[in-house]
Amino acid sequence: MARGGNGSTGIQSIEVGAPLLTALVAAPGPLTLTALAEAAGMTRSKAHKYLASFGRVGLVAQNPITGRYTIGRLAIELGFAALRRLDMVELAQEALDDLRDRLDMTTSLTIWANHGPTIVRRAENRQSVSLVVQLGTVLPLLTSSNGRIFAAYLDRRTTRELIDAELVVPKGPAARAGLRSLADVEALIAKVRRDGIASAAGTVHTGIIGISAPVFDHSNSLVAALTVVGVDGMYDPAPNREPSRTLAKTAAALSRRLGAPEAKAEEESKLATSRRGK
Repeated sequence: MARGGNGSTGIQSIEVGAPLLTALVAAPGPLTLTALAEAAGMTRSKAHKYLASFGRVGLVAQNPITGRYTIGRLAIELGFAALRRLDMVELAQEALDDLRDRLDMTTSLTIWANHGPTIVRRAENRQSVSLVVQLGTVLPLLTSSNGRIFAAYLDRRTTRELIDAELVVPKGPAARAGLRSLADVEALIAKVRRDGIASAAGTVHTGIIGISAPVFDHSNSLVAALTVVGVDGMYDPAPNREPSRTLAKTAAALSRRLGAPEAKAEEESKLATSRRGK
């Protein structure tokens, strides 16, 4: 028997065999017995015994032709069950609180709702700027940092109607922000995707700057935008500076908790930090 970190007893053999499952999760594809044993730090014979047991209960599967091992049916079902039980909005609150405390900025979570980008969670700091971040607010697609994330990462069939509606106003907010055509929008979207960060200063509220980063789920789909809001001029919105670096890393960490592939989450984080020092 083994004693867990909380003082309770457990089954030591399960804990010993767990590194094999960890190695399969981390691997980009099926592994040989030798590779699995090395990754788990155990002998081939010992690894083989554990894998045989894991295979019988469905945690591991072995290709009958190549002999390589991969994640089994039960392990896959457990993973999907865990994802179904994740509440993205609840998980995000911890990230929002952490961002607020680290950056001393008001933070918010925006999702795509019936009428467009909608604020559903926030964490307020002591500055009066928090008054402009109201739950239930529907934000413009092209002139808010939150909206620009959705314009950049959602399917165009979802956003096209709102984009057209904002462009059609000759002297509207989009036009005043320099967005007068679809070509202008495409250039903006390309920049957001290149940086992994969207910012907007004074285009929704005078004197207010917003910086947003994307949050992805297990299917690599955009599910939300994390945003920090502050007084324009007090913060540098450049992707390689604070607060963008911390925001991007927090969004990537939340994406990983939602099951986003490591490469996707890391890509968005690195895009916002790749120009450090330039």
